[in-house]
Amino acid sequence: MINGANSMKNRKDQGDSNRLRLMNPSNSNGKVHFLVHQWAVIFMCIWISWPYLNYQLGILPFLVLFVCWFFLTDFKWVFHYLSIDIVMLIVWGITLIPFIFTGDFEYGSLSPKNALVSFLLFFTGMIINHYYMYYKKNPVVLGRVVFITLLFYFIASIQTYFGLKQFPFAARELATGMSSLPTAYYSLGIGGFGFVYSAVFINILLLYFIFNKQSKGQRSFKILCLLIFCMITAMLVLASYATALLFLFIGSMLVLFIRGKRSFILAIFLSSLFLLIVPKEIFGQVFIHAAYLFDGNGVIQSKLFDLAQGFVSGNYGDQTVGRGQLYLSSIHAFLHNPFFGIYGPFSNPFNTFVGGHSGWLDQLAYYGLFGSFPLFTVFFLNIRKHLQHFSKHPYYRILLIAQLLFILFGFINPVLYIYQLGFVMFVIAPAIPYLPYAFSKKEQGKD
Repeated sequence: MINGANSMKNRKDQGDSNRLRLMNPSNSNGKVHFLVHQWAVIFMCIWISWPYLNYQLGILPFLVLFVCWFFLTDFKWVFHYLSIDIVMLIVWGITLIPFIFTGDFEYGSLSPKNALVSFLLFFTGMIINHYYMYYKKNPVVLGRVVFITLLFYFIASIQTYFGLKQFPFAARELATGMSSLPTAYYSLGIGGFGFVYSAVFINILLLYFIFNKQSKGQRSFKILCLLIFCMITAMLVLASYATALLFLFIGSMLVLFIRGKRSFILAIFLSSLFLLIVPKEIFGQVFIHAAYLFDGNGVIQSKLFDLAQGFVSGNYGDQTVGRGQLYLSSIHAFLHNPFFGIYGPFSNPFNTFVGGHSGWLDQLAYYGLFGSFPLFTVFFLNIRKHLQHFSKHPYYRILLIAQLLFILFGFINPVLYIYQLGFVMFVIAPAIPYLPYAFSKKEQGKD
């Protein structure tokens, strides 16, 4: 009996020893696994953040990297540690299967293949973040992901800025898909619609380090974030996206004046009261004065004058009216096909017009409640998960502001195929406070 027990103990000790060797990066196989896994996620961050690179390489390298990264993870998290938001993401993917099998899967002007790839890119960040933030609980990797992403947004903003100096309307032409020189623009590293709007949210998130008090060891990060903020802002002005600048202004004001949950509720109440009491002509004058600040940028100036016209005369300009009609068309399409949308079994997409200018309204119009409710649940659960994580942290208010602006953005602009924005909101937004860990030494046995 004693010999048998000793034999079992020896086998157990040998098994434990083998497992430890596999976990230890100093082991040759473990080290290769460790390096491949780490560099895969780093290169994915670079690909997402740098328009020049993703144009030169195409989509295939990113997909290969993600597949490699995924299969090198500890699969225990897939079977035992999935969060409810990722479960609902899988459910949403399942709702698309009937549309795909019947040949009815479409997403506006995108081809079915491009739409599916865009959806995959949009949500990869949710999986990456959950693995490192909630399963591995590894602040070092999160910090490095944030640092690399910010670094290449900075580089891309410089390239876009100087590219726009040469081609002032390049960013807007890339957004409309009507550019006659897309190859020239991309070869200069000029970012388009997705890069510009994701950069807006990067800037809002950077305000955490810019306005919050930092310890002596973190002041260098404050300077770095301020430098990136200024470069991105300069790029946004040249890009001539009035909505992007408006979102950045609103986000900055909210960060400056909202200090907690109570002040947030008070701000909403006072803002609503202010909108009801103050004559609309005053808002029109504000937009007019703002427009004169952009004398050198006719695109932004015309959009601000267009908005001002609605407040001053009551008759909105063509641009504002046109947007409103697009939103209404999506609402009407949804109301006529509320359960399965225009691509469902009981509708005719050829007799229905969807505006294509509102992420959330268009989703409802395309796939109805069947294909939209799980998706909206994903966003709600993911937002709640991160807010609970930072509930006692000073970063809470900035994260909340960014998430609310993201929801608002989805009502007035397309969302799901802007994969850069998905990556920023699912990976960078929850991980910004971990930036100071980027240069910490790696812990043994974790990846």
